[in-house]
Amino acid sequence: MLVNNPKQHIRLRGYSRSEKYKYPRFSGSPDFKRKPQNRQLHGKAILRQLEQIRIRFSIPADQELSTDIIRDDALYVEFTSEWGYSFKFESFNQDIQAPKFQILNVRSESRPLNEEEEELRYHITVMMTKGGIAEFINKVEKYLDVTKKTRNGNIWHVDLVNNIASVQLATLKAFWTDAPEIPFPAEDEVVWWEAWFRKTSNDEQKLANVLQNLQTFEVQIGETELDFPEHRVRLLRGSPAQLAASLLLLDNLAELRKPQETAQFFLGQLEYEDRQEWVADLSERTETLVTEDSVLVCILDSGVNNQHPLLLPFLPNPHLYAYNPSWGVDDSVSPGGHGTGVAGLALYGDLVDALDSPSRIQIYHGLESFKMIQRGSPSDPELYGAITETAVSTPLVDRPFNPRVFCMTITAEQVFFGRPSAWSAAVDKIAFGSHLDPASPQLLILSGGNVEIEKHQDYPHKNQLETVQDPAQAYNAITVGSYTRKDRLSTKGYYPLAPVGAMAPSNSTSLTWDHQWPIKPDIVMEGGNRSTDGVNTWDDDDLQLLSLDSDFHHYLFQPFHSTSAATALAARFAATLRTAYPELWPETIRGLMIHSAEWTSAMRQDYDLNKESERKALLRTVGYGVPLLTKALHSANNSLTLIAERNIQPYQKTNKKHIKYNEYHLYELPWPSKVLANELFDQDVTLKVTLSYFIEPNPGKRSAEYAQSVQYHSHSLEFSVIKPQESIEQFKRRISAYSETPDEETELKEEVNFKGEPWEINRPRLRGSVKKDFFTMSGAEMATRHVIAVYPKSGWYKTRKKLDRANSKVRYSLIVSLETPSIDVDIYTPVENLIAVKVDV
Repeated sequence: MLVNNPKQHIRLRGYSRSEKYKYPRFSGSPDFKRKPQNRQLHGKAILRQLEQIRIRFSIPADQELSTDIIRDDALYVEFTSEWGYSFKFESFNQDIQAPKFQILNVRSESRPLNEEEEELRYHITVMMTKGGIAEFINKVEKYLDVTKKTRNGNIWHVDLVNNIASVQLATLKAFWTDAPEIPFPAEDEVVWWEAWFRKTSNDEQKLANVLQNLQTFEVQIGETELDFPEHRVRLLRGSPAQLAASLLLLDNLAELRKPQETAQFFLGQLEYEDRQEWVADLSERTETLVTEDSVLVCILDSGVNNQHPLLLPFLPNPHLYAYNPSWGVDDSVSPGGHGTGVAGLALYGDLVDALDSPSRIQIYHGLESFKMIQRGSPSDPELYGAITETAVSTPLVDRPFNPRVFCMTITAEQVFFGRPSAWSAAVDKIAFGSHLDPASPQLLILSGGNVEIEKHQDYPHKNQLETVQDPAQAYNAITVGSYTRKDRLSTKGYYPLAPVGAMAPSNSTSLTWDHQWPIKPDIVMEGGNRSTDGVNTWDDDDLQLLSLDSDFHHYLFQPFHSTSAATALAARFAATLRTAYPELWPETIRGLMIHSAEWTSAMRQDYDLNKESERKALLRTVGYGVPLLTKALHSANNSLTLIAERNIQPYQKTNKKHIKYNEYHLYELPWPSKVLANELFDQDVTLKVTLSYFIEPNPGKRSAEYAQSVQYHSHSLEFSVIKPQESIEQFKRRISAYSETPDEETELKEEVNFKGEPWEINRPRLRGSVKKDFFTMSGAEMATRHVIAVYPKSGWYKTRKKLDRANSKVRYSLIVSLETPSIDVDIYTPVENLIAVKVDV
């Protein structure tokens, strides 16, 4: 999306109507696949593309390079597979000292195949010498030769050639491995890069060639270098255009990333007086923009030492509380503190970034602290729910008008495997708002709890077995797990345990839960990494976040990590959103965070997302992925987000005391139909839908009741999107049996199904109280997909008649976005104009 042209998300008023609802009754590891091809047509097309690349090895006279520029006998080539087919990857890689061709990276792309499945295609970036291109051309020529067969009577190289859809020269963007959470820089944007160069047989000369080309194009080169078994890493400062001109002529570029700083510099290399200077510099650069109406992050933890010079402007003494006044309000965890570390991250983010940046920092949200635990005086776990209610209600009484984000990083060791506990039910009750009169829904962000990985072999298997801890199974809370991008390690003989972009070693999962319980964690944030020697693992300052130390008279900073760190970052993210959109409901803020989340390539690569079981496993490992602040905050010309907040009455009690379904909401959204049908006719457009609502919990006393989540949640909502070629009346009949006529009933039972809604996640999304899904198709197909229904499913409001809640109204937030990679196309303004016309009328 266009980050340099941010726009407000569009809030929908109108565009929906209530319809009567009746539940419709419906009727009832692959082997390598080779795509069938017309051998001559396909082979000649691939041959032409390879010949065009071979021509590029001979630079025309009018394009001669400066004598200062060095060019290797190699090019970077991108091969793309046919949709639904993979590559014989070994055919593209020579694992020898001086390869003619070598794979540098592999990326996958997905699109819906049907209701249950998606299909993939692959992009591989390959370094190819002139000899390598010649070898591939020879293989295609043998493939085309009808007179030649293998010993088994097969066509030569048919597995290689048949699945190639296209061959083209790779661009610099093909080397960017930080996507999607960190966008590739704009063409003329001058930034720092972390450049990874693969080692070769004549490595020193190759590196000298790199430096000469970079200097010729005036690229700034960092002084330090990291040396890994197969790569050298240097920091470079320049634009994508400068790097492309200098590096794409050489054959040893492997990867580009956004540079990292590490906590170790501030913890290990600086004396206390030096750290004081860094604190003074950050304080001078920080603009305190907190007012009496500002968003507050309330930290439910071990207390916070607010006299730390970086905290005091944002956490005054009246904002400090303790469950037991005799405990005091200071951080009780030693050494370093815990609540203080959470506070530092919730305010500044990773202090490595804040301290290292020369820019001014503006902070609009303040802090509160409620001390829930005292080291040496643990609370009875059975009372944690009550303590949490007190912790939430106390500051609300003192400052009732401030929007809040509650951040809780305390978990219990007892495991419930997704089943509600007293504590998690209290969290759900607080979020729903029924703990207060009048009801006041709240936004709670919880740590998923940590996994201790001490042996190298335990990652990731131990994470898959160890479950999210109590109370993080709560339906209504945002449960935060951990992933990591930290892999810069200065300790010789050790290397990072988790790959960049993958689940962090501290992350707990819900893979062992019964399928009816919610997806947890919901999202993941940076939680640091661990170092390993191949046998054991250790915490290493290089691989951790940097936060504030409670003993600030002696240390000022401390390393901080795991799901507590991730949860603090999520709270900061939520506070930024609430500051930008103070009028939005907590349900909507939660929805926007999850709506903006994406899986990294490292998360996707271990799963076959064509299989429902694999999609479910990915969701129950890292949730919906890493939330992206830019997308959560802003729309853009090519990225449109619509937000609707509504009340709905799912059920109705009749005169006969029978409880039936009551209504569903039908949306006919303002849609950029002409742009989609014309300018984006054959281009990819992604539709993403998130439905967020809070349930009222009903934690019954018998274990049998916990085994069926329908006995726990008050109601359930789901969404559906109109199919291609489906009229609105047909869509209504598919959603609700109220729309059928007597002579249509038989036809309806055969016709109604959800095929044709090609969701990426599909059925695994159905659990819990936040539901998200997405699909990608051409603009022409997307032009008519503007009708959405939000409809009820069962819950205890309907099944527990004696509780007399059948006529209750509940809230929900619906978030719908359209996005296209085409940055020159505007899908935002047409919708903005449609809404303006409706308002004028």
